[in-house]
Amino acid sequence: MKNQFKIIYIILLVSLGTGCKDILTETPRYQTSVSSFFQNLDSLNKSVSAAYWELLFNNWDRGLQSAKVHALFCGADDFTSQPGGNKLDWKQGDQLNINASNVIMGGCGWGLPYDVILQANFAIEGSNQLINNGFDKQQVNTKIAEAYFLRGWAYFWLVRLYGDVPIVLRPEYDNENITLSRSPVPDVYTQILSDLQFAIDNLPPVQAERGRVSGWAAKALRAEVYLTMAGWPLKQTDKYTLALQDAQDVINNGPYAFEPDFGQIFSIDREDTNTEYIWQLKLCGKDLCPGVPLNSPFDSQSTKPSELGGFQDLFIEKAFFNRFPEGARKDYTFLTVLYSQDGVTVIPWQDFSWKHPFLSKFYSGTVDKYAPYEPQKGTTAPNAGLDIPLLRITEMMMIYSEAQVMGGGGDPTTALNYLNMVRRRGKGVDINQADVDDLSSFTRQDVIDEKGWEFTGEMKRWFDLIRTETLADALADRDPSELPLVGDPSNENYYYLLLVSEKKVKTNHQSRDNTILINGRG
Repeated sequence: MKNQFKIIYIILLVSLGTGCKDILTETPRYQTSVSSFFQNLDSLNKSVSAAYWELLFNNWDRGLQSAKVHALFCGADDFTSQPGGNKLDWKQGDQLNINASNVIMGGCGWGLPYDVILQANFAIEGSNQLINNGFDKQQVNTKIAEAYFLRGWAYFWLVRLYGDVPIVLRPEYDNENITLSRSPVPDVYTQILSDLQFAIDNLPPVQAERGRVSGWAAKALRAEVYLTMAGWPLKQTDKYTLALQDAQDVINNGPYAFEPDFGQIFSIDREDTNTEYIWQLKLCGKDLCPGVPLNSPFDSQSTKPSELGGFQDLFIEKAFFNRFPEGARKDYTFLTVLYSQDGVTVIPWQDFSWKHPFLSKFYSGTVDKYAPYEPQKGTTAPNAGLDIPLLRITEMMMIYSEAQVMGGGGDPTTALNYLNMVRRRGKGVDINQADVDDLSSFTRQDVIDEKGWEFTGEMKRWFDLIRTETLADALADRDPSELPLVGDPSNENYYYLLLVSEKKVKTNHQSRDNTILINGRG
């Protein structure tokens, strides 16, 4: 599967007449006109593949596999960072001190999603040309539905981080995109739902290649969108019912199943066979993809302590770790002990250089945390090819449970069972057998807590705390040894990242001349 994706990306690079190095640093990707590029279905596929590529472009500084994207979410209660050195981006995020002068916030925050949007727009406009030229409409719509999905995902990312944002529906070369005003949050969600509806109507139920989105992925994402719309800032509580219905459909009828072993979800040997993933981003380290590696520094560099040769950019807040329920999930999720080569000496996390636990759930393929650490010390990021899960069936179960308890209908027994199944797997017991620690009833907060533990490091926690307006509660027991907060977590002004007012915001590709004018707060 990884080699198939490698071929897709190489074809894309060759089709644009440039090599990998050039396309990443010099060659503009939006100067080719729609009329000249889109001649057949193969050109459409290449353009849609380029939209996927934008999600992973620049693995060190901006892609979803980079560590720097997590600086956006450090304001939650799970991650913290070093107080000094070159860790300013993570430090500012952790202290609720993010502002538009932080270039990483721009690259990961709006640069990445707008690049996805612009490439999707290019593909969408090209698909219209193909249909007008007589190509089979169903074939075209099946392929372009992936671009609609990705555009909907990108706007969902933007609206949750920034609120009002410009809605761009034309390719970058169009002069109409030079200056745009920010659209209100409800309008952005209207666009998201429109894009996802097209995706649901036209995507196949399964794709030949993992990493390509399906109709079920579109419905799963819409369930998350509806759940978010039911909370802050829109508080459209009728959306709980719609979220539950979409989640239930994916659970009952989609080709997915809840894995009984938490560790198997994040095993590099099972990333193409586990039944948990609804949508994953395909990565490929230098061993399998030496020409176009898609590796993840976050997996193996930024979440490793210096004792393993890591950058130790991100580690786990002590209060979050202490609240985390004991069991198999906690053991797998965190690095808490290093084993010496003598087989006897151990170093507990309290004696690590930064005296914090580290995230280890994505170590598969790079670090064996149960083996002696000395031989493993070194640079491993180029080999970090573990896929990034963006949608899992567990999230659908949690959406069902939360929506049900919030009045969205559904069956309370089913909702409770879903929550208890996740808790049992976290503990490490049989997911289908009643356990002494099962809940007999639950609240929304029980679901939010469970999601925080289940999805640690999967870019969910911040969004959950914001839409439920529980950020301040989550940070209430922050350990006094952590970095001091600058922003007030009870102030909703800190729920959105700040943008430069009346400034031109460039995407990260230096070759691009066009910009998007953001008329905003901040």
